[in-house]
This record gives sequence, structure tokens and C-alpha cells, in this order.
Amino acid sequence: MQLMLFPRRTIAISTLAAALPAAATLAAAAAPAAAETGFYVRAEFGANLAPDATMQVGDNDRPSRCDGFVNPQYALLPGCTDPNRSLDAVDQWSSRFDGASGLLAGTALGYRFSPRLRLELEYFFRHAAFDESSDILAPSGQPYAALFGAELPNAEERLGSAASHNAFVNLLVDFPAGRATPYLGIGVGLADATLEYGSYWARSIDPATVETAAGLPNEDEVRRNLAGTVTLAQSTLRDTLSGYQALAGVSFELTDSLDLDLKARWTEFSELRDEGSYVLLRSHESNLRADGSEPVRYSAGTGDTGLLALTVGLRYDF
Repeated sequence: MQLMLFPRRTIAISTLAAALPAAATLAAAAAPAAAETGFYVRAEFGANLAPDATMQVGDNDRPSRCDGFVNPQYALLPGCTDPNRSLDAVDQWSSRFDGASGLLAGTALGYRFSPRLRLELEYFFRHAAFDESSDILAPSGQPYAALFGAELPNAEERLGSAASHNAFVNLLVDFPAGRATPYLGIGVGLADATLEYGSYWARSIDPATVETAAGLPNEDEVRRNLAGTVTLAQSTLRDTLSGYQALAGVSFELTDSLDLDLKARWTEFSELRDEGSYVLLRSHESNLRADGSEPVRYSAGTGDTGLLALTVGLRYDF
């Protein structure tokens, strides 16, 4: 910020000429001190793009024939009472989604140490809408609906919106070039992230198609009990993520204290993962036993949590 002196009265030309060298020296000494160091604030707004996402999901369910609500004779079958029921111990599957887009808005308080070096504390909020359903894939990569044929006409997952509140510490280096100043930066931080998630598995209403029951002593009973059942999950996954980012932009001087800022950022976060209970598990509560002794939970998450953003903002130097 330059110091501007405005005379309040007319002075003699000779006096002004004598004072000019001293005033120039004072201005040269004062102006760099104001421009080189000090606090600033900025605000920005723009768009962000989330990458394609692969959801990885598992649960501690048992095979359908081991479900006490479906098969009253489950205890007679091998493996139906084994103790290992940790998450991901029985089933693991995945689903793939296209990238999503949305808005990003943020603000920061920064301090300039020199004409080239700045440090800032930044907060930004991002939102991206996937709003997409996708086939659930077995570990082999084949859709479950294809593997089970007529027995399982529907097996899909859905992602809604992804959002995060983010706090970062950024170090930035300016490259002054007149009124336009390119810059580069890096940052580290944390994010409180959420992701809307759902899954839907539906068996055929025709007992004759339920091949899962084939060969059981009470085959007809299990076929009838499984036919038409639905497994449903619907939750908002939430996790605290660590992250890092790279920044690049250019600022344009509008006034001595106000700059227009154009910025691109690439941010990468750790895996988002959370647990939940099914809304329905084969059309009953999220449990394998009527006495509540074997609750079923799922674990769902993705490592595709980064973002690419382009924003425009204003920066005010104090």
C-alpha cells in the first residue's frame, strides 16, 4: 500500500522544490514497508469437480441360509454359527460412479512476510452432486444381478451429494510482475466430510427362482421366506479426513489494497469410511437372530475423495 500525501494549502514554489527530495526519500522508505508485510483477508467463490468414485463396501452378514428369520434350521448348517463375524469378513463388493460437480466457497486470513512469501489460514466449503445409481459388483467384477440371475433382479448402490467443511494452512510464493502477480502454494489440513449413500437388493417374488435355498432340508420353506425380500441401506457417511493441496493462480491489482484473485486448486484427502445398520435386511431388522444377538452392520467408503476447483476472489491488504 503506498502512502499518498495530499497538501492542504498552497506553498511557494521554492519551498516545494526544496522539500521534494526529502519527501521522495520518505515515501520510498515508507511504501515498501506497507507493501511487503502485513495481514490480509480474502474471499473466493467458484466450481469444483470430484473425480470418478469407486465405493468399497463390506458387512458382517452371514449367507442368507444362515438368517434365523429366513431359515429356522440355520444352526444345523456348517458355518452358520462360526464366531468370525467382523466387518468385511463375509461379503465384499464395490460399485463405480462418474465424477460429480458443484460449488466451492471460502475465506482466509493471511500474513505477508515479504513481497514473495505469504502464510494463510483458510476455510472453504465444497459441495458436489453425484446423484447416480450403479450396479453392485462382486469381487470378480461381475454385477451381482447377473450372477444370481432371475433370483436377484435388482442389486444397486446410489450416491447422492458429497460435502465437506475444510480447514487448511497454506504457504504461498508470489512472483511479482507489475500489476499481475502469479503465485504457487501448498497446504495441509483437515475436512469434516459427508457422503450420501444407499444400497438396494431385491429378490424375485417367485420362490421357484430362489436358488439360494436349493439342497436345504427345508428348501421349500426357505424359498418362500426369501422370495420378495429386500435389503436396504440409506445413510449419510461421515468421516474426518486429512488432506493436502496444491494451489496456482494470479492476482491483479485493482487498488493499492485490493486485488482480484483467480485460482486453481487440486486437493487430495484420505479415505472416507463409515459404518451403519441396514434399514431392512431381507425385509426384517438389521439382525440375524430374533433375540437381537447378532446385529448386522456394514462398512462403506471410498478413497476417491479429492477435488479440482477454479475460483475467483478478492483479497484486501490491511
